[in-house]
Amino acid sequence: MNLQLRDKVVLITGGAKGIGGACARALSEEGATSVIVDRDAEAGEKLRQELLSAGARCLLVTADLTSPERCAQSVEYAMKEFGQLDALLNNAGVNDRIGLEHGSPEQYVGSLQRNLLHYYNMAHYALPHLKRSKGSIVNIASKTAITGQGGTSGYASSKGGHLPEPRLETDDHHIKDSSGQPDDWRR
Repeated sequence: MNLQLRDKVVLITGGAKGIGGACARALSEEGATSVIVDRDAEAGEKLRQELLSAGARCLLVTADLTSPERCAQSVEYAMKEFGQLDALLNNAGVNDRIGLEHGSPEQYVGSLQRNLLHYYNMAHYALPHLKRSKGSIVNIASKTAITGQGGTSGYASSKGGHLPEPRLETDDHHIKDSSGQPDDWRR
């Protein structure tokens, strides 16, 4: 398949395993450069070695994205290493089971921090570079954004927040953006 990604640089949050790891592998097969951003250093290094062994270009940034500063640094590292950024794939998140009954207001805010706020922060810091490249932002949502799921108020709220973001603000900059649910892709 030729998705015209050769020599494009794609930053993938939560890129070391699961959906993010699968995206990094697929992008590498298409000739793109993957910037893997993940808090799991061991899984990230394992994937980095796998991609390098296959002849791909990639960079591993170990970061906890609950920190806006680490979000900014992740983008800066990609730019310093490759000099361009063509796409941001916001994928990082965890269903932390923070619900109304078995959670607290503080835990709910923490869930938003882990699952929603870094999507904004990453897009914010990547935006100047994506404007230059007329790049793309892809946000990975979840069916829970629409259907809900018992005991997951924080996660479901976060995923719902991904659906319109950043579409409302990127049209004027010719940045392509989309949000999707993995369940949509199986059809």
